[in-house]
Amino acid sequence: MEHLHYHSIEMFQSALAQVWNVEITQSDPGPLDIRLSARRVGDCLLYSGTSNQDLLCSGQRSAAFWTISPITSSASVARYRGQTLNKGDILLQDPGGDVYQQIKGGHRQEAISIPVDLVERILRIEHQVALEDVWKGWCVRGDSRINFCMLILIHQLLSGQDAILTREDADLAGHIIAMVQQAKNTQHLPSSYAARSRIVRRGEELIRARLDNPPSVTELCEATHASRRLLFYAFKEILGRSPSSHSKVLRLHRARLRILSRQNEPCVQQIAYDLGFLHPGQFAIDYARLFGESPRQTRLGTK
Repeated sequence: MEHLHYHSIEMFQSALAQVWNVEITQSDPGPLDIRLSARRVGDCLLYSGTSNQDLLCSGQRSAAFWTISPITSSASVARYRGQTLNKGDILLQDPGGDVYQQIKGGHRQEAISIPVDLVERILRIEHQVALEDVWKGWCVRGDSRINFCMLILIHQLLSGQDAILTREDADLAGHIIAMVQQAKNTQHLPSSYAARSRIVRRGEELIRARLDNPPSVTELCEATHASRRLLFYAFKEILGRSPSSHSKVLRLHRARLRILSRQNEPCVQQIAYDLGFLHPGQFAIDYARLFGESPRQTRLGTK
């Protein structure tokens, strides 16, 4: 079992690389404090984490794992692919699927990841169903009883209480999948999500291609074939940010990565200029507000 503590988005992102390939950006201003507990039980990965700041995760899940998250009151109101999660939900996250997850500061989220080949085998042999029939892209199952049992199991295993697994349930993956199969009230991905996610993806592609010269709203509407109203609605629903705010956050995070990779070079102003920040003083203010330290402190590794 590992109890990990991060003050850096980059280190936290690297720690989760096995189960998802995402870019994590900070939405709330101020210093970052992320705590993560993780453990492997058999073939399964269990983890529980919390952040003091709002975070946005965007990218893709690993195609090698199926991840299940029981949602508590502490994780409710967070959003996944534009949908609000509620206490008692069980979020089934499809392998290889896209990730647009808004994590609220102060909320704790638990999850268990199971290898896809093992999931397929268990579903086929024990439940006689196909993998695709269980998640169909992704879905939320609302069952407070199953949610509670799953949370208790994850918490106890993370605290080292292996004795709770009876001989019959010693196969954790099979036990978790059986619980998921019992859960009721399935809610699948809304049909509107596909269109709105396409708008966000196309908009992000243009923003990332033009970090040195951020596109205007008109250019984003043209690239996404969306009206101004739909563009802003899609970004706000799925990312929790306006297009301009998202562009600015991405540029500030890219500046941070470049500063960290060039710690021995006095080039902060040039990095800011290369990323479209034409006023060094305002860049320094925006950077310090978001990350809780000045660009110079990042370069020197001090606070």
